[in-house]
Amino acid sequence: MPGIIEKIVMPLVSLKRFLMLFTRNARGMVGLIIIILFAVMALGAPLLTPYDPIGDKYITGAYSAPGWLSNVPAALGGMPGAALNMMVGENSKFENGVSGWNMTETPHVSMSYSPSVGDAESGSAKITFKRNETGKAYGDVSVQLYQRFTFPYASSPRKFVGNISLLTEGTSLPGLYKSWEWINQSLGLGRKINISRNVLDAPVLVYTYLQRASDGKVYKMWPYQGQLADGMDLVVDLANTVPAPALIFAVTDNWISSTAWVADSDVIKYVNVTSNIRAIFDEKLVPGDYFLGVNMTFRDTNRTKPVETSIYVDDFRVFLAGRIWGIMGSDHYGADLWSQLVYGARVSLYVGLLASVLSVVLGLIVGLASGYLGRYVDELLMRFSDMLLVIPTLPLLIVLMAVLGSNLENLILLIGLLGWMGFARVVRSQVLSLKERPFVEAAKAVGAGKIHIMTKHILPNVVSLVYVTLATSVPGAIVAEAALSFLGFYDPNKMSWGRMLYEVQANGAAQYWWWVVPPGLCIAILAVAFILLGFALDEVFNPRLRMRR
Repeated sequence: MPGIIEKIVMPLVSLKRFLMLFTRNARGMVGLIIIILFAVMALGAPLLTPYDPIGDKYITGAYSAPGWLSNVPAALGGMPGAALNMMVGENSKFENGVSGWNMTETPHVSMSYSPSVGDAESGSAKITFKRNETGKAYGDVSVQLYQRFTFPYASSPRKFVGNISLLTEGTSLPGLYKSWEWINQSLGLGRKINISRNVLDAPVLVYTYLQRASDGKVYKMWPYQGQLADGMDLVVDLANTVPAPALIFAVTDNWISSTAWVADSDVIKYVNVTSNIRAIFDEKLVPGDYFLGVNMTFRDTNRTKPVETSIYVDDFRVFLAGRIWGIMGSDHYGADLWSQLVYGARVSLYVGLLASVLSVVLGLIVGLASGYLGRYVDELLMRFSDMLLVIPTLPLLIVLMAVLGSNLENLILLIGLLGWMGFARVVRSQVLSLKERPFVEAAKAVGAGKIHIMTKHILPNVVSLVYVTLATSVPGAIVAEAALSFLGFYDPNKMSWGRMLYEVQANGAAQYWWWVVPPGLCIAILAVAFILLGFALDEVFNPRLRMRR
């Protein structure tokens, strides 16, 4: 019983003595606190950010600045009044009726709420043109469905994306229209497909727009030249050099649903379209009120019978992406940089710790075997170690990653297999001294085997080197991963700090300091933290390095 108690108490006493010495070391405590903070960041990533660092793109404007810059004066590099994200058309799915939306009062046209039509179970707005009498026609009858909103910022948004879904029904002439669509149009290998459609008695022209309330200027947003809708039920006048209305002249079997307009940076990126964000949200006229609307013109020309055309509108909204966002802003895709930084801590710690453990274990085994067994074993292992030492590590890693594939497991394996040589030589030198000590000779005298002597007598005397080397080798693994990711050899399924820096240089975004500085600073701080921890452990385990107090 006393022996068992002694085996339990002695390690606890040693641990207590170690902790007392370590907590007095300021450098070690600073390094440990920094490492703990990064570990909390890595483990708590899902709680610190709701966004996926790779999958969640286009959540704001590209190259958005950090949100807190809106509170910094412009003279100090701030962006007061910069636009935040804004969604116009919150009830775009018309789930609870058409409240918030207005329609111009036009004879023979009415608006109502349709609980469900087609596959839109949430409901939609129903705009109906109806003529009961015969012998005359009303020609073009236009109506606007719109919503007024306030743009409260002093600068234009970075980007906007609009959407609308349409469906038509009504009186028609059956089977008179043969539509066609191009297959593989992008390759120029099209073939025509004939599809029967019932032609509406009163076809409808549609376009969406934004209108400035201050001066009444209207900007047509969709459709635009060159756009083709699925199924070709929306016919666009491709000859026009300005946005032209979409003519829906046949009954639609399914919802016509697609992105209605996209404007990125400052100019809508389509041929011959000159409307741009800065013109619409003129910084001399904002903040201000605007109208988001859809114009529908019913073409009533058939005098021989009563006509009725209904067009259902759903999913009508516009997302205005801001110029500032979150804690750290956004990248070139509009993805959250804070999420990338937080999840990047996982990769750095994962690679750094596992690669270091692998290299230290290999170095320990080789060093013990080489130092104690000597002769041919020593010669073989040390010459192999020398051969690996003279090979440039980074070029070799690049070649091997290109051959094996860029994933974290391959990277950890390669860093571990190429990083054990220095530690092996240190362990060997210690073992060469220890194996001549009297306690080793005594173990040999009582018949102890080589494995027993190495594991029970020599290993405990070099284990302090293991702790120190483990801490000091982590920075090398972290920097190696960052260097390879910066050169483009990153795991496409993981976000790392090195990959963030690669995206910066790949997109020429070095001027956006909020994208450049944080990942580089995190790499440096985490590496220094492990170095401080290693120095502190060395001082604790080596009495000659302790400071006198």
